[in-house]
Amino acid sequence: MNRPDITELLGRRLTENADRLYRLAFRYVKNEEDAMDIVQDAACKVLQHRDKIRQPEYIDTLLYRVTVNAALDFLRRHKRETVGLPSVEGGREDDHGDLYALDLLDVLDEKSRAIVILRFFEDRTLAEIADIMQMNLNTVKTRLYTALRTLRRELDKTGR
Repeated sequence: MNRPDITELLGRRLTENADRLYRLAFRYVKNEEDAMDIVQDAACKVLQHRDKIRQPEYIDTLLYRVTVNAALDFLRRHKRETVGLPSVEGGREDDHGDLYALDLLDVLDEKSRAIVILRFFEDRTLAEIADIMQMNLNTVKTRLYTALRTLRRELDKTGR
């Protein structure tokens, strides 16, 4: 595929996936403006390195991977300083409406949180998650099982 074609394809895929990428970033940072910045940064990174894309059929996976990495980088840089929840009231509404579930994910490590978000909030298959996270499929399964067990214990503690 020549470069103008890949640029056009990237533009189309970014437009089609913009809301999903935003929701993915929002689930990490819980702040509307930061989530939009993360998606914009991810889009810029992908566009800047479009000449390195060898398999255009995996552009969606690439977009998710870069967005997850950008969100994790943001969290590392800001050391979880985000307040987040007040910005939801006037902005976009989370599709699932359960902000408690998003807060509950904070008990998980970054990779486990990413796997849970991709699986249950973004409806990705385990194979897709393995590609996005660049992990072995069995590692994804193990981390998901462990994360769910941790979340169950947290729910039991809080009585919900």
